[in-house]
Amino acid sequence: MCTARTCGTCSAMVRRVLLRLRIRRFLCDNGLCSRRTMAEQVPRLTTPYRRRAQALARMVQAIGLAVGGRAGARLAGYLPVPASRDVILGELRRLPDPPSAQVTVLGIDEFAFRKGATYGTVLIDVETRRPIDLLPVRTADAVAAWLADHPEIKVICRDRCSTFSQAAARAAPDAIQVADRWHLLHSLARAVERTAHQHRACLRKDAETDDLDQRQGLSDPTSLTALIGPPEPSDPPDGQLLARVRQWHTDIHQLRERGWTISAIADRLGRDRKTVRHYLTTDLDQILASARERRPNGHINRFKPYLQQRFRGGATSAAVLFREIRERGYRGSRVVVTKYNATLRAGTAVPEPRQPVSSLRRITAWIMRRPDTLTGSHREQLDRILDACPDLAPACELAHEFSSIARERRGHDLTHWVARALDQGPRPIRGFAAFLQNDWDAVVNGLTLYWSSGAVEGQVTRIKLIKRWSYGRASIALLRTFVLAQPS
Repeated sequence: MCTARTCGTCSAMVRRVLLRLRIRRFLCDNGLCSRRTMAEQVPRLTTPYRRRAQALARMVQAIGLAVGGRAGARLAGYLPVPASRDVILGELRRLPDPPSAQVTVLGIDEFAFRKGATYGTVLIDVETRRPIDLLPVRTADAVAAWLADHPEIKVICRDRCSTFSQAAARAAPDAIQVADRWHLLHSLARAVERTAHQHRACLRKDAETDDLDQRQGLSDPTSLTALIGPPEPSDPPDGQLLARVRQWHTDIHQLRERGWTISAIADRLGRDRKTVRHYLTTDLDQILASARERRPNGHINRFKPYLQQRFRGGATSAAVLFREIRERGYRGSRVVVTKYNATLRAGTAVPEPRQPVSSLRRITAWIMRRPDTLTGSHREQLDRILDACPDLAPACELAHEFSSIARERRGHDLTHWVARALDQGPRPIRGFAAFLQNDWDAVVNGLTLYWSSGAVEGQVTRIKLIKRWSYGRASIALLRTFVLAQPS
């Protein structure tokens, strides 16, 4: 039976088709059988104990894999496949594990069910970047049991977690273990940051010395021009500002000539009553001059660091200071400069902010980056810090050398680097070098071979995303279905 009608939205012909399917029902002649009758199944159309066809079930599963249960139920309401959240999740639980070929290069890492409390384990095929399995725990026994069932694994990419190294040594002793390069560089960065933390007194002393040099040694107006702050972005040009003032003056006087009161003019133009009265009782030239002095570009605040440095350098004349900042963009009144100069003489002026001390994390980032990627100012600050802190200089050299070994995959040079770090490096760097010796073969392989755990870290990030939009309080089985069956 087929009926046709026209869609009111797109004017297309919509056909509703009803299929009448006739199947046979079989009787069981075995009196001991608990089933009396059995319905005939249609291949690729029906499945026992299900109320929807296989094609419709696949649509419901696709909706669930795409957006989850609750959002999938809302989406299904707009499609010809209405389904509740429980129905969608039930269809997802029916999905079998996707077929996987033999794994040669395995990536393994942890993920958090609850950060700091409970963790699971994710395993992926590094060559195809596809997840293989999800384990509900992070224990050496569970990982070793899984590895024992997959003897074909030749390479295992992992981080520095001892749980995974112990499981690999126990269940796959012939596999090549590869430590991840990013985790090695991250551990080195933490050692560099601890070194900088131990010498934070040197950093503060260097900032105070630089601030004192800037106060006492700089008196040339040309060298102090950089202390002048930029004008505010909202600062309009002279022409626009004066045109606006003239327009306000014209509008106020026109309304006043028509008999409007000051309150009515203020309500009409959105101005304060005192502003309207000022425009009515003051000459236009005086208003324009006042506007030039009060405009943001003429504000003295951005010139105060310059004036303070010049005053300390011996320039105490207000007239001289006014001429200097006038040449550098000041458009305010000389009276304002004179009053501020009086506060400098009396010692009541607010001092300029002290030279900021660079944070330890920023210094570590400068050290860990390639020297050719630093800007000129960052390079100068880093050089000054390395001159002030004697132990940071060898730490910087060792960090650059180790980064070069990791980028160029020169694992054969690691022996010389470790010997140099243990001999010349500061205490945190020596601890990092000693820690590398505990997992020597995996570290050398990580700095030599092509393989890494980058694909595993990407899957961990994907698991975090899936947990946020669909996992909630569901079981590990549902999360495993999302991770393995959902297209990545």
